[in-house]
Amino acid sequence: MTQDKVYRIDNETTLQFRSVNLTPEDIDRLERWGIIEDTQLRSGSGIKGQRIDGVQMDFQAVRELAYEYDLLQKVASRVETQILDCFRSSKETTLTTAEIADQIDRPKSSISRSLGQLVEKGQLTKVQNGVYRRAK
Repeated sequence: MTQDKVYRIDNETTLQFRSVNLTPEDIDRLERWGIIEDTQLRSGSGIKGQRIDGVQMDFQAVRELAYEYDLLQKVASRVETQILDCFRSSKETTLTTAEIADQIDRPKSSISRSLGQLVEKGQLTKVQNGVYRRAK
């Protein structure tokens, strides 16, 4: 059995992040997941190019999220992960079966079946017939 590697981050540790533009929705999601604590992110309203000087990150939350993502990749079908990616990348809070089918170029029948499975797994909520929302 292999042992997990343990890393320690302290005042001498240098972390590098690539530049990224966060929308207000991205900031809300990261806060909800417990990954960041908003120290000044809302002041710019997502203005492109604004420099952020201070963000507190919870690496335990990042670790847990990475674990959940890895687990989802192992237990979800390819169509299910594509559907969840549609919700992650969409500015809309709800998507229809037809919209998802168009985005990932799959038949509506396989999309519909996978949507039902994602509702059963608690990843999506069925708003009405053919309309779904990401579960909170």
